[in-house]
Amino acid sequence: MELLPLAHPRLKENNFDLLRLLLAMVVCLVHAAELSGFEALRGLPGILSSKVAVQAFFVVSGFLIVMSYERSSSLTSYASKRLRRIYPAYFTIVMLCALGLVSVSQQPLQEYFSLAWLKYLTANLTFLNFLQSTLPGVFESNRMASVNGALWTLKIEVMFYVAVPLIVYCLRRFHRLSLLVLIYCFSVAYVELMMATAA
Repeated sequence: MELLPLAHPRLKENNFDLLRLLLAMVVCLVHAAELSGFEALRGLPGILSSKVAVQAFFVVSGFLIVMSYERSSSLTSYASKRLRRIYPAYFTIVMLCALGLVSVSQQPLQEYFSLAWLKYLTANLTFLNFLQSTLPGVFESNRMASVNGALWTLKIEVMFYVAVPLIVYCLRRFHRLSLLVLIYCFSVAYVELMMATAA
């Protein structure tokens, strides 16, 4: 079987964008049902799984990130492409929320732009949104007060960006199957450890 070069037009004719859009829609629908309590959406979490959708999204992203790394001329080129792909939109969303949500905050202006606001901005701009996911006086009466709960996925995406060059390097140097089994075992152990810690 002939392998096509990475720049071949047929490799660009795929449905990865559609697949990622569908997976993102599943997550949005399930979250809308769970957070709103809207009666018409109540049955969705029993039919659709946001957990499976997020995991599938990461699998597809991992595949595309490896392809991006393979097509890059250098590590610097790869890092630059990844940074340009994710950070401008991420920065814009964080800044729009931090500045724009003052209009819906229950706190007065001087108390909104406080140390908590600065902590939100610093934590979120550095992908550490778990340190401060809320803004002063915003969404305090909601079931979840997080301004943008979906931002947690971005730090996982960045972790993938950093891990891919190392994993590809190891796959080229060591026995591929053994390494993949080892990575799988470490990932299962990590999940189990995190679940035990959270319990």
